[in-house]
Amino acid sequence: MISSKSYAQETKSGGIEFFHGSFKEALALAEKEGKLIFMDAFTVWCGPCKRMAANTFPDPTVGSFFNANFINMKVDMEKDEGPDLSIKYEVNAYPTLLFIDKTGKLVHKGTGARPPDGLIDLGRDALKKNDRSGDYEKMYNAGKRDPETVLLYLKALNQVGKPSLKIANEYLQGQKDLSTKENLEIIIEGTTEADSKIFDQFIQYKSEIIKLKSKETFESRVNGACIRTFRKALEYRNEDLLKEAQEKMKHYPEKSNEFLYSTNLEYYGKTGDSKKYLVAAKSYASKVVKKDASKLTQLASTSINYFRTDHNISAFAEKLAKKAMQNGGLSEQYLLYGNILKMNGKHKEAIAILKKGRDRAKEKSENTMHFDQLLQSLENK
Repeated sequence: MISSKSYAQETKSGGIEFFHGSFKEALALAEKEGKLIFMDAFTVWCGPCKRMAANTFPDPTVGSFFNANFINMKVDMEKDEGPDLSIKYEVNAYPTLLFIDKTGKLVHKGTGARPPDGLIDLGRDALKKNDRSGDYEKMYNAGKRDPETVLLYLKALNQVGKPSLKIANEYLQGQKDLSTKENLEIIIEGTTEADSKIFDQFIQYKSEIIKLKSKETFESRVNGACIRTFRKALEYRNEDLLKEAQEKMKHYPEKSNEFLYSTNLEYYGKTGDSKKYLVAAKSYASKVVKKDASKLTQLASTSINYFRTDHNISAFAEKLAKKAMQNGGLSEQYLLYGNILKMNGKHKEAIAILKKGRDRAKEKSENTMHFDQLLQSLENK
């Protein structure tokens, strides 16, 4: 049995929690929790390793995904167990990112530093290669429906993105007391979509779940379930599901407003509803973005990408880009504003702005190729 001390974990600002026990203890924990081990095989002198540690591992989205699906380890390949593990898993470059099952078998491997999205993609590939849901399905259909087996079955389904609500609902329907530790664990694992009965049960037992796990676990499940319901709303073009996801994000109040604005923008942008998109974008700009040059730039660019030919939105994007340029002063903000002016038929204004932006880029020894190309296309007209 592993003591709580031997698998103490290091939490950094919502990022990946790293296990501090031995590799043998990690294998035992992987078997107990039905997870793979994710191992960051690094050295202290490796620059890309340091960049991942500083920029990728602390990312909250990375942390949410990896903490839910893996036992995470950082192992210096030149110290303690490192040299033996380096030989065993043929580590020849740093960082090497290993995914190992409970028996010590290598399931998946990647080399080189990854940004947050790239590391999550690598983790998803590893989970797909370790699909054990079929094994648990056989056990479940054979009548083995004790809480431990059901929980492992749900985890196996969730890890590879297969539907798990039916199994969770079947189990919970036969339970008289949902507040037991075993049943709370199944409610937590079964909370995959906000538009479900299990989500409501999850909220009903909020205090018990936070006491059993943590506030962070509770909020992470709320966030993940609302995101999945939003994705379903997009898939089926169902505005009622959008509203339900947004309403239920109130259970994670720190994220509620951000979720409301971002999902409105994406939903109405991808469904082509320019009128509702413009209302949502103006609300977001006035209540959240304000004078933030980075956010102004992003909103202007997003608006043009969705509705390039809509006059009202292109005019709105022009105002955003101008404000971003004035507040931020970056060469790329001049380039965006010049691009939008050109798109809106304001060629003389575009030329003036692009020349200023090119001068600014030259002052900072930045590449001026995009400015040159745009100016040439405008001046040749």
